[in-house]
Amino acid sequence: MKITDAQLKQIYAHAKETYPHECCGFLLGYFDDGGFVREVRPATNQNQERTDRFVISGEEFAQTQFAADEAELDIIGIYHSHPDWPPIPSQTDMESAWEEIFYLIASVHEGMPLNTNVWRLADEGVRRFEWVALEIVDAAELEA
Repeated sequence: MKITDAQLKQIYAHAKETYPHECCGFLLGYFDDGGFVREVRPATNQNQERTDRFVISGEEFAQTQFAADEAELDIIGIYHSHPDWPPIPSQTDMESAWEEIFYLIASVHEGMPLNTNVWRLADEGVRRFEWVALEIVDAAELEA
């Protein structure tokens, strides 16, 4: 999946702001060529009971889908942070995952983003996540 440095920094800033709680948001773009993020759209984590879970409201999801449609983009992924935990999907992530969507997870240790991985449900076989390469691209490629 391709993302710009500025977009990734936007996710990191959101993760730092919400630490020690998980941040969450949407990745809007195109599924073509392995996924290309055109816009990062932060969401509000509705889960206030646990620091290691996120919930996005149906209303916010609908608003984001409408905005994506207006911009002729797709919601290609969801991002969230893992405070003080590696950027690997949890069992909760597995249970709530949708097919074809990218899941970008940023690990945040003591308030500082450390590692980031992207995952997607496997196309075949046992329900499991597969790692997806994350490519940082120049913002000029967005204009191409």
